[in-house]
Amino acid sequence: MYLNTILLNTLIILVIPFIIYFKNTDKKGKMPFIFACFIYLIIASPVIYGVINHKIVQYKDADIGLGLSFFITWFLTICAFLISIYFLIKERSK
Repeated sequence: MYLNTILLNTLIILVIPFIIYFKNTDKKGKMPFIFACFIYLIIASPVIYGVINHKIVQYKDADIGLGLSFFITWFLTICAFLISIYFLIKERSK
């Protein structure tokens, strides 16, 4: 149960940079939306794989892969936040 809460919080927080991105870019066509969904899936895939693997394979000791998948996802989320803040500043300076 605790792991599911952490996963849900991670995926919700990961959506925030993409909302900032959509609010501050030109929305010409569906290509920006498709591109953002593709990037979201790439960033979220390590943690989703780690959680599914943790549920299927019951480890007797600590699962380092699960921790690394959360670490990678949070690192990529921070990178996405920085990129979205860059687009926000760029749009506000026009």
